[in-house]
Amino acid sequence: MIANSQRKFKGGLKNRLFKIRSLPAVWIGKLLIILTRILGRGGTTLPGRAARLVDPHLSSHLAKYLREGIITVTGTNGKTTTASLIGAIFEKHGLHCIRNRSGSNMIWGIASTLIEKATWFASLHGDCAVMEVDEGAFPGVVGEIKPRGTVITNIFRDQLDRYGELDHIRESISRGLQAQPENGFEVINADDPTLVTLETAEGKKRWTFGLEIDTPADNFLNTGCDLKMCPRCASNLNYSRLYYAHLGHYYCPECDFKRPQPDVTITKRIINPDGSSLLSITFADQSIEFSFILPGIYNLYNVLAAFTTALAAGIPPSITGEAMEKAAPSFGRMEQFTLNGKKIIMALIKNPVGANQVLRTLLSEKENLGLLVAINDKIADGTDVSWLWDVDFEQIADAQNRLAYVAVSGLRAWDMAVRLKYAGLDSSRIPVEEDTARALSTAIQNISPDSTLLILPSYTAMLEMRRHLNKMGLGRPYWED
Repeated sequence: MIANSQRKFKGGLKNRLFKIRSLPAVWIGKLLIILTRILGRGGTTLPGRAARLVDPHLSSHLAKYLREGIITVTGTNGKTTTASLIGAIFEKHGLHCIRNRSGSNMIWGIASTLIEKATWFASLHGDCAVMEVDEGAFPGVVGEIKPRGTVITNIFRDQLDRYGELDHIRESISRGLQAQPENGFEVINADDPTLVTLETAEGKKRWTFGLEIDTPADNFLNTGCDLKMCPRCASNLNYSRLYYAHLGHYYCPECDFKRPQPDVTITKRIINPDGSSLLSITFADQSIEFSFILPGIYNLYNVLAAFTTALAAGIPPSITGEAMEKAAPSFGRMEQFTLNGKKIIMALIKNPVGANQVLRTLLSEKENLGLLVAINDKIADGTDVSWLWDVDFEQIADAQNRLAYVAVSGLRAWDMAVRLKYAGLDSSRIPVEEDTARALSTAIQNISPDSTLLILPSYTAMLEMRRHLNKMGLGRPYWED
């Protein structure tokens, strides 16, 4: 694993000065975690916010106890699943790994995670941590917790009210990379032309990953492409293979900009009858095969990101393969539940590219389907819901013959109903129920025992849906996993 002797916490006067603030900060945070859990809330942000008022450097202090350091995962889509896979690999390797499982990925969410795992004496028992990090918060988080490695999954338009366009997200990630300590590593998606031009900070090794499998012909007609121009000369990019959005084998016909050959690739994918995939991964003139249960092209990138990170961390590929075969869906990302014979799949949607891929994957299900889309516009969701008009919800209209039930919910349920009307669905047959608990109960009642209910929520709607499902006896709160 990563040699990280420099991160071991030093004793002496500096330690004692840290304790003066960190002890009461940890106590306040832990008490708030206990209180919020008693009240049935997650306790993912408030404890960290309050503790940081007492000790603004608490996360930095606690992070120094992790002898193998921290891996941060950032990017628009795939952070939670990738971080979950990396954590599972590290644990399979025998390491005690701390993770922000709930997806609370701002600095106060990360602080809450560290506080929960800390002792009442403001120390931390663990080998390493894997933290997914919001793209906008990335520079500040890196400056505070000093990760040994960083994984960047992709960059797409997301939460326009916060980020604006791609250049703003890219600039934030670039500043975070420059703040990372020397002698670390970074893992980059080579199929994303917005990432490969990021400068590598001095003293860090860059690892790249990408797909080397054939793509359906209709991928060249896909929607949601955020980057069409060469980042060097502004000419239109061409693709020999396009997997989705702007991810693929790109090249510029006017200059020498092109996709670099990745260090790690998936060269074969065979879809098994049970929906899992047999994958062949090639790296350094070696290859390994294993099965992976999560569906969709986008999850192949998550596999590659996690596998490449494990290589960079020195974990044997055989260990990684074993961990991948036992991987389960992470918090709100293709999670599956069963109630009275009825199958329920919940998949977060938060931007056009991710939503398009989720729809494409789930609507390929062979079963009879019911659909519940729940959209909120709270701060964590993004207050600008205009992105719904960039999602290819027309896919739903094309699958109407298999959709026995379609409903909408959440604070912006009526906006979603209008969007589905313009996608070609009969609005008179779409129930609108803003209350997510009632919408969920009604949806479950209205699908037959042999059907699958697809729940597509925004982030805070997903948290609500999960709580409702937990009350039905399905799944467990994330802190009990």
